[in-house]
Amino acid sequence: MFEKPEDERMSREEMEEYGRAIDARNAALERTEVEPDTIELAADQVPPPLSEEEIKRRVGEQNYVNMKDAKIMNSINS
Repeated sequence: MFEKPEDERMSREEMEEYGRAIDARNAALERTEVEPDTIELAADQVPPPLSEEEIKRRVGEQNYVNMKDAKIMNSINS
């Protein structure tokens, strides 16, 4: 990919180019599943808030009901 001696530092531009090349290679090899109704957003775009129905569909209706009615605070890290 880059022909440089191991002990020589890369410039910022070279590091960015190398990072983009590695990301592109990983993206090509990664197996991802995308729902058919998913829309692609630009990186600088904020996605619209999810509706109650969409949340129920994604997490399951019973899970949604259980958490909505629970009087306990859920762990932030879970």
